[in-house]
Amino acid sequence: MDQKNNIPLFFIIGRPRSGTTLLRLLFESHPNVIIPPESPVILGLYKRYSKLKNWEEKDILNLINNLYKQRYFDLWLFNREQLTAKLLEYTGKNSFDSIIRTLYLLYQSPFPKEKILLIGDKNPGYSMYIRELQKLYPESKFIFINRDYRDNYLSLTNVNFEVPVVPLVVYRWKFAYKQFLKLQKKSPDRFYYLKYEDLATDPQKEFHQLCEYLDIKYDPAVFDFHEKKGELEKMYAHDPLLQKIHQSLLNPIDQSRIGKWEAGMTDNQVKAADHVAGKYAEKAGYKRKFPKSNLWLSIKFAPLLFYANTIYQMMLASDKLPYRLRNVLLETLGIFVKFYWSLNPGKVKR
Repeated sequence: MDQKNNIPLFFIIGRPRSGTTLLRLLFESHPNVIIPPESPVILGLYKRYSKLKNWEEKDILNLINNLYKQRYFDLWLFNREQLTAKLLEYTGKNSFDSIIRTLYLLYQSPFPKEKILLIGDKNPGYSMYIRELQKLYPESKFIFINRDYRDNYLSLTNVNFEVPVVPLVVYRWKFAYKQFLKLQKKSPDRFYYLKYEDLATDPQKEFHQLCEYLDIKYDPAVFDFHEKKGELEKMYAHDPLLQKIHQSLLNPIDQSRIGKWEAGMTDNQVKAADHVAGKYAEKAGYKRKFPKSNLWLSIKFAPLLFYANTIYQMMLASDKLPYRLRNVLLETLGIFVKFYWSLNPGKVKR
């Protein structure tokens, strides 16, 4: 067996704007870990290529074309000609997994590397498809990083990642966390829960425990990642949006983003958030300001939450469809969501 196929994989999952990028940056700084920028290449391509066992040149070229269609893959900064030449070495009998692992190991990190002992993948969107990843990588581990649902709401809406509708955003937070809890209960050794607030408050302690969990040596030098700030800014100078969104991550870790919801949200917004999060707020380690149940809010938010659950169930069901049909359905859902909110711009906003 190819030696690279023995390198364990781990996945960083969680809601967007919950600390997944910070955690990836810490692991990218580790000399024994390779973890490229976020891009859903595995789940974006496995439906089409996972059953292919004998790779012809046309298959490799087709795979490369589809790689460059995956969101954010350009941030891996590959030289396309060099990447093509390297992957063409894998014509003949091979597996999708082997080619994917090769792709990850070819990524050129700005941080110095020694022997690679772990391959990492950070994709918040994968929180919806953990079961599929488990089938592909039965021995993989998952780190779910969570953030206070109210701070998560503020952060998401401040960068226009999601529609600024409190119950909808918090419902998505709860849905992702509930999915994680179900799977952690079945396989507790494979799922690690981490609060963003704990990482920001005591990063050395939390990262040390993560290294123990993943069976790699703790290296305190990872916290010097901000010394590469100039180099990282140059690498992504072509993407001003990325620089704006992740600018603060190029600075030393601090606690300045914890608890912003207390000043940034009205009491009505917090009531809505606390109501939708419900008991899962405390399960996740967060204290509700308004813990009492509210029948009026249950009635008021029922149509919105039914809509949100329906969309999620359709997304989950779509993963069982053929590759092309799945992509068409997801694109259609995306268009529908945008159209729906263009007709309903005033519902429970910030």
